This record gives sequence, C-alpha cells and structure tokens, in this order.
Amino acid sequence: MEKIALNEIELAKRWGVSPKTLQRWRTEGRGPQYLKLSKRVVYPLDQIESYEHEALHASTWEKGDDVIVSGSSQWLSAHQVATATSLPVYILTHPQVRESLGIPHARVGKQLRFRLDEVMAWAHRWTAESAAAGIEVPADERRRTLLKALASLPA
Repeated sequence: MEKIALNEIELAKRWGVSPKTLQRWRTEGRGPQYLKLSKRVVYPLDQIESYEHEALHASTWEKGDDVIVSGSSQWLSAHQVATATSLPVYILTHPQVRESLGIPHARVGKQLRFRLDEVMAWAHRWTAESAAAGIEVPADERRRTLLKALASLPA
C-alpha cells in the first residue's frame, strides 16, 4: 500500500529538521498544510511536494519560477523610468500606489523592473480614461501632479 501522508517524524527526517521545528512552523503558519486527526498530525504528500516546489530556487538571488528572460525591450529601474517619463518616482516604487494604478511591472529576483514601452502605453491609456471620465489637469502651476506629468508625455 502506497503512503499518502507522512507524520511529523518522517517529514522531519526527510528534510533534516527536528520535529520541534515542524511544530513551531505550524504555530507560525509556515510549512506545508497538514491534517490534524485527533492528536495525530500528518502531512499529505501532495502538500509536501507542493511546498518543496515553492521553495525551489534556481540560484541564491531568484526563485526558479521568477526567472525572466530578457526580450527585445530593456528592463529599467523605477528611477530610470521616472527620469524618462517625468512621472513621480513614488508611483512606481510605492506598492499600494503602483497596484492601485495598475502600472505594469515585473520582479526580477528581488528587484522591481519596468519596460518603458509598457509604462508609456499604460500612461496613454490612463490619460485617455481619465479624460473620458471628465478628469482635468489642474491649472495650479506650483504643484506637480500625476495628471500633469501624464498630460506632458509625448503622444
């Protein structure tokens, strides 16, 4: 009969850690998902293999699934894109602002990277959508705003 789950002693031996480490991970919400049947804790093999796959790294600086092969366009940093587009750096670097605006980006290892052509296409779409919604660029010359920066981009 084939095993479909390992107990914590078997998993600890498989990974070379102590059973206490697995117990601590459960209290911290780390490690693979497990079943608790009365007092017995078992780890389904499919959950173990899934967790091992997620922990797989191609090198010390990137996860195996995050490897991005460079295409024809070049990956740029947030500062390089901000300089090229005159957009405020904070909209590119602040995660909540970037996500709420839907700015296209990628993670290359731990670094945040952008393609200038994708950011320019996003900026033109965003400008068109805001104009269609009736949002106008404020006339106040003393303040630099996102709308003003987007309006100044070349078509």
